[in-house]
Amino acid sequence: MRVIYPYTDKRTEESGLALTRWASQAERIFVGEDDFAYGHLLERLWNDAETFLLVEHDIVIHEGLVEQYAACEEEWCSSPYTYFDQPVTTSGGGLGCTKFSAQLMHRWPTLMAQANALPCAGHPNGHWCTRDLAIYTLLRQGGNFASQYPARRHQTHTEVGHRAGLCSHGCKDTL
Repeated sequence: MRVIYPYTDKRTEESGLALTRWASQAERIFVGEDDFAYGHLLERLWNDAETFLLVEHDIVIHEGLVEQYAACEEEWCSSPYTYFDQPVTTSGGGLGCTKFSAQLMHRWPTLMAQANALPCAGHPNGHWCTRDLAIYTLLRQGGNFASQYPARRHQTHTEVGHRAGLCSHGCKDTL
């Protein structure tokens, strides 16, 4: 399983240190060149069709987390965390620490391209800030896989830390 750490200049030192300690094999990929680089990265990863764990640059992982995900057989799973004093759980979006399986990518090869084309209020299509909602919406609607979806995000993995206030374009008030 690949561990992917997309980051911008707004990443936290705590997040990077935890990644070095608990996921030294992580691929650190800069996505701060423009507001669409994150969506393009996700689409490239999806096209590779290899299971990956996404750890966003404001997430602080802990010992054993990567191993939990590697052992999990679910297609789509995540860890809960708190974002602006609100829990991010299976009932909403948020990609903070999320695994997508190769099986899901093979069954729905166009999902990420579809997500990047979805209009999202207040942002241009494919904007980094709305990737979580676009992906979540498609998976929950089921698309071409209505017989097997709407998908449920498996969330029995342990909670991860979150460092708020890192939005790079001011769409959320920073703490």
